[in-house]
Amino acid sequence: MAMKKRVIDVHPPTEKRRKEKERNNTSQKDASRGSRGLLVGIILFLLFLAGYLYYISYQTRVVIEPVTESFSEEKEILARSLGSIGEEEIRGAVKRKTLSRSEEFPIEERRVIEEKAEGEIEVCQDHTQNATNYREGTRFVSDGGKLFVAKEAFVIPGKDNGEGCVSVEVEAGKPGENHNISSDSKFALPGLEGTAIYGRVKGKSFSLTKEGVYKEVPHLGEEGMRQAEVEMSDGLLEEGIKKIREEYGQEYFLESDAQFQMSVVERSSEELEEDEESFRFELIVEVEAIGIGRENTENFIKNLLPEGYTWRKNTEEVGYNFVRTNFEDREADVVLSFSADIYKDFNKETLKREIVGSSFEEAREKIEEKVDVEELSIRTFPFGLSRVAGTPERIRVDFKP
Repeated sequence: MAMKKRVIDVHPPTEKRRKEKERNNTSQKDASRGSRGLLVGIILFLLFLAGYLYYISYQTRVVIEPVTESFSEEKEILARSLGSIGEEEIRGAVKRKTLSRSEEFPIEERRVIEEKAEGEIEVCQDHTQNATNYREGTRFVSDGGKLFVAKEAFVIPGKDNGEGCVSVEVEAGKPGENHNISSDSKFALPGLEGTAIYGRVKGKSFSLTKEGVYKEVPHLGEEGMRQAEVEMSDGLLEEGIKKIREEYGQEYFLESDAQFQMSVVERSSEELEEDEESFRFELIVEVEAIGIGRENTENFIKNLLPEGYTWRKNTEEVGYNFVRTNFEDREADVVLSFSADIYKDFNKETLKREIVGSSFEEAREKIEEKVDVEELSIRTFPFGLSRVAGTPERIRVDFKP
């Protein structure tokens, strides 16, 4: 039996298919060329951007260590806060703080209160119809043995229907509560003892008008008030000094205690009851300070330096001593001392304009013409070029610390 043959019929491409294939090939070539062009553009943009960023960030830093020499000076000057100032004077300033404080203090002093009892005795006599005179100081002794004396002379009238009586003002012979006797006390007149009328002139009753006292009580005297004021004054002065220094210390030299004084504006103490063991004291004071301004002092010191010189920062030492203060005239004598490393000054801006756009070697020569240099370095940021930046704004001049 014969096998069947498989036949594959291949038709040649038509015109239409040929054209589609050509178009696809052309599109692929165009896309490839476009991708390469885009990549080149991106690379060129990045190179331009890098160059621009390098240009705008390009800076030059010049660090100079100038030749220095030691300088010191001491001078006595007058600091004045009133009127105009002279060549050897400096402007001063007076600063004030008003402060008040109220505190309670124990009363440590004591005093003894001694008061005699006083009263009236009804004195009667039954021995005569005639009035009888008795002198001041006539003594009366109570049935309890307490002595009283008449404060003034008195007259006992003659008896009338049995007795003549008078009220006599008396005071106790001694101070204290022991003479605060009862109203029914009876009295004899010891001056009549031994006479016929002793016992016929007598005190029949007593009326107490003032009690006798003998006791120790707290006493606020001048010394106690003075000690309270001294204690409060010390605290207020210290507080005032602290506040003035905190408020003005950045602006003025105020380190010396001799620059401060305090005056009392008002002092007061409340009324005390007799037996109170403490008292409240109030004090109002004004604290004043004479100071010299740091800026004024710096300007004064600049005039002491050799012409054309300035000092190297952080090497200066300023000292001063107030040898006399006069708060009434608002002035003080001050011994001012100063020491620092100094160098011949130059203008940074002028120096920048001199070296702008120069090579490092040219810049170094120009700088050394203007400044006595101990050490000099010139650097650019970012690194890469050996020329100074093209504008003064991109040049920074610093001193070596």
